[in-house]
Amino acid sequence: MATVAILVNPTRPDAGALAERTVKWLGEAGHEVRLLHLAPADRAAGDVPSGELAGSDLTGADLAVSLGGDGTFLRMVPLAYAARVPILGVNFGRLGYLLEVQPHQVHEVLTRTLAGTARYEERMVLAVTVTGTLTPAPGDDRSLAGDGLVCAKGDRWWVALNEMVTEKTVPGHMVSLATYVDTEEFLAYKADGVLVATPTGSTAYNLSAGGPVLEPSLPAFVMTPVAAHLAIQRSVVVPAGQVITVRVLAGRPAGLVVDGREAGRLTPGSSVVCRAAPERLRIVTPSARGFTAPLRRALTLGTQG
Repeated sequence: MATVAILVNPTRPDAGALAERTVKWLGEAGHEVRLLHLAPADRAAGDVPSGELAGSDLTGADLAVSLGGDGTFLRMVPLAYAARVPILGVNFGRLGYLLEVQPHQVHEVLTRTLAGTARYEERMVLAVTVTGTLTPAPGDDRSLAGDGLVCAKGDRWWVALNEMVTEKTVPGHMVSLATYVDTEEFLAYKADGVLVATPTGSTAYNLSAGGPVLEPSLPAFVMTPVAAHLAIQRSVVVPAGQVITVRVLAGRPAGLVVDGREAGRLTPGSSVVCRAAPERLRIVTPSARGFTAPLRRALTLGTQG
């Protein structure tokens, strides 16, 4: 018997209907199901569930399943990472670049996964920490407790499968940011922000900001300025063993956004530190796939027909 944790996008009735059928199907097969629920008062429109999760501890689970789009999947990522649980994402969104499994494939892929014959991809994730002062954003806290590996016990850190963004908080005004690779100063920017993306996230905000696409298995990540003023508008790709730091300079505060969710506001003098997390995230895939086909579909979506 296995324990399967399921998170459903509450704005998608079709995802809810599939969840009901899947819970019944798993129960009849002798498996335990743990449904993760958003607090009703906090449910928001759109793909990303923004409210607090009830029963979000995945300790003891064998598999995490998200039914929604990329946003729902990203909401499940820190929970699955913290519990060292593989994650299966089912695509109910428009693009779903992170999600290869379609709704009609769920029971077939679950059967293989629970039988131990599924395929997995291991993806590097960023460990994001803050030095200085961070005023947490209200609502959904996706941070993890430090265990002495990424940061000191009692401190908080964030998992980013896609990217970390340090960005402006005042509309119409840039923020001043200094960047470092390991301990060496790199470039200072007046910009809308600076992002650090994994290979997985290189096709998300990084691509929109003009950054390069990285093959998902590369042991590297990329730093890209966003709308930099009077500066070199170029990305830098660094090996996964190096550390990138973004420091907020005097003038205005900056916002910290991790995988599309605002984590809080940074005061000038504070820094965001990004390094490869000590473990990789295991993602269930229905079959072996190359890199170029899903990328081609993502890049041409909306340009055909």
